[in-house]
Amino acid sequence: MISVSERIAILLFGLSFFALVLFLLNRRPVVFVSFFFIIFTLAWRMSATMFIDLQGPVYSSQLVRDIGPGTASVIHSMAYVVSLLPFLYFFRPSTIEAWCADSQRRKATSGDITLSDITFALSLLFLCFLFFDLVHRGSIPLFNRIDRFDYAGGSAHRWMVKYRNFVTFWWGVMFAAGYIQQRRFDWRMLGLLCATAIYALLTGNRFSAFYSQSSFFIIPWAAVVALRYRSVDESFFSLIRSRFASRTSRLTAIGLTAVAVATISFAIYNNLANVRGYTGNEIWRQAFDRTLIQPSEIGWTSFERVFQSGRTESPFVFHFLFEDPIDPARNTSIQYLMFASIGEPRTSGNLSHGFQLAGGFPEIFFELFGPYWAWLFLLGAGCITAALTAYVIRGTLRGDYASAFLSLYVLYGFYIMYIGGMLNFITTGTYWVKIAALAVVVLTEAGLARAGLRLVPWVVFRVPVHGSDEDIRC
Repeated sequence: MISVSERIAILLFGLSFFALVLFLLNRRPVVFVSFFFIIFTLAWRMSATMFIDLQGPVYSSQLVRDIGPGTASVIHSMAYVVSLLPFLYFFRPSTIEAWCADSQRRKATSGDITLSDITFALSLLFLCFLFFDLVHRGSIPLFNRIDRFDYAGGSAHRWMVKYRNFVTFWWGVMFAAGYIQQRRFDWRMLGLLCATAIYALLTGNRFSAFYSQSSFFIIPWAAVVALRYRSVDESFFSLIRSRFASRTSRLTAIGLTAVAVATISFAIYNNLANVRGYTGNEIWRQAFDRTLIQPSEIGWTSFERVFQSGRTESPFVFHFLFEDPIDPARNTSIQYLMFASIGEPRTSGNLSHGFQLAGGFPEIFFELFGPYWAWLFLLGAGCITAALTAYVIRGTLRGDYASAFLSLYVLYGFYIMYIGGMLNFITTGTYWVKIAALAVVVLTEAGLARAGLRLVPWVVFRVPVHGSDEDIRC
């Protein structure tokens, strides 16, 4: 059992992190929206860590042992806060105001073909083929009780699974750009997102696909929030209340939320009951474990080793991560954490079947750099992440769409770090090619902007307006 003072510390540090999240939502909404994909994950893990700390010992079916109680929440809360603090600097109100001042409308006239039009046409063709291929194959996972990992699909399906987050992000850029350029949203992009959600449901996905696709879609919304939320004197909550003042808007929001929750709940229940074969109380036990134990169980055992037992083996961890992992083509951080927590041969056996435990951040930093130096590296990673996120939002606002996309492409490596603790992504040559491509594109777009041109123009084909001398550059 833990003492009363330890319980107070757990609650104090855990709730302080959630207070920071609420502060970001209310007073720094551009940060909250642009980094929602990771903020939500950190909040979920914070909840799970607090549960293990306060309710332990609890049984972990994947570790086959009891874990907790303890004070891991204190360390994790501090690590999460340190990771988010750089965003307050890179998204200063004065900086966001400057981005908004640089944004220029390039309104399209009737008949002009915009980048959004081309995106919609190509995406619609691809989705039609995707659904046709699904039906043509005859084995729809949702109706045939096939797990998403067991459904191979065709080449289009495999491509969509691999790149769907980048696809939905680009749709989000076009959705936001419609408002920035023409002061109206392109609702066709939201329709494409809904179509991919239906496809994800039909192909046996549960929560993660809906969460990731929606999160990447709303990242560019931060640019719209920046334009519509120019004054820090007004809270974001009051702005939301004003936007949903009418009964119709409130009912619409409630209805959409209810549909999303019902769809995800059905997908999770179908996977546990119909695909995996759990019955009765086993279904609820599995759902409970996956919500409040499994997200933080590997992180808690790492806290137990590093902070409670004082066992750090930095040279061995470095050797394992970057020189001699079990599978160098995959995330080596979670491989080490599994190896240290459940040993061999279970780790190799799980990895060979495509299964790995959840977690990895921030525990891999403490395993690799120790309980003191890790804080400096956590702050450094947060600075790089915040800077890249700023480039995404600035590029969306200014119409530098190539910079925005490539910034997200480079940022994705850090997303994987926050989701699964992955660090070996920085050792791959292709990642540095992405960084070089981003640098070239940023410099190119800056040079073209000075000449009044765009690398990726909003209006791709302009229809001449007869009888008018008006010429709006694209």
